[in-house]
Amino acid sequence: MGGFIVFVVVVGLAIWLLKGFDKIAGRGPKQVGDGAKQARRDLEKDEQRIPCPHCAEKILPAAKICPFCRSAVEPK
Repeated sequence: MGGFIVFVVVVGLAIWLLKGFDKIAGRGPKQVGDGAKQARRDLEKDEQRIPCPHCAEKILPAAKICPFCRSAVEPK
């Protein structure tokens, strides 16, 4: 029984300390939600991209030069 109480106290202290570190680092529910929104925006941008005719990497349709292979690309 005494070992269980020590375990509960140690786990409680660890959780309390980790929450403190998150506050110091500026992480919280708002930042997690912002990350999900950014991931959705990145997926939407990725769907709009087209493959480069020279290296097949995904690039924006308005690109004039491929940022990967540095070759000239005709905009479509």
